[in-house]
Amino acid sequence: METREARVPFRADWHSLLSVSAMPEKLFPTFPYEARVDGGEKPLVKLSFRRFLTRFSFEGSLDFTFNEPHVTYILKGLGGLLILSFAAGDSELLARASADIPGERGLGKKLDFIAKGSALAVARMAESHGITLGKALGSPEDFVIGGLEPSLLPHIVRYVRLHTGERSFLLEGKGGRDRFTITVVDDLVERMEHDSGSGLSITEIEKGILDVDEVDFEGAELQGRYRIRVLRS
Repeated sequence: METREARVPFRADWHSLLSVSAMPEKLFPTFPYEARVDGGEKPLVKLSFRRFLTRFSFEGSLDFTFNEPHVTYILKGLGGLLILSFAAGDSELLARASADIPGERGLGKKLDFIAKGSALAVARMAESHGITLGKALGSPEDFVIGGLEPSLLPHIVRYVRLHTGERSFLLEGKGGRDRFTITVVDDLVERMEHDSGSGLSITEIEKGILDVDEVDFEGAELQGRYRIRVLRS
């Protein structure tokens, strides 16, 4: 069995990791490659990607286990065995991708890509879920946040992406005369528009939903209580 590892910064805890990992049908589609989970008593997962001249596809039934600080997905299919595991550390997340797939060429490089991509997605979604959940009152599509600050916006965007499953959406926030929108298209955060009542400002962002961070919104002057809704085109 071949194994590859990846480490990424992690600003959440074990409980946030477990919370998002227990929802593979929501978490897997946020991975930066195709990852689909068909629900049921025994969920079926399909992972696939094409990168340069490399192709990979694996389909199998899914088992989920956890033992602090680890969470583990075991995928068993006709082609072999694929295991994804994640461990929460003090300041980093360790991801391991292991596989026994007879006849699969270049398996090590493919596992390296899977480990890095899944590590980033799991870390970011766990962080944003943990940060937003305790502040949002309502459903993931329509909620209120008191004391909204610009630094919360990337986490709110990822929280909505995780829980709604939408790759494209318009996020609208209203607080008094203040209104802002954030446009997301195909998991790309395109821009933010902010109407403060005295003028309109537009910030071009153009970053992937896993890469957008607090710096991208630091110029927004937001303060107070906002109602946030998810609008679809």
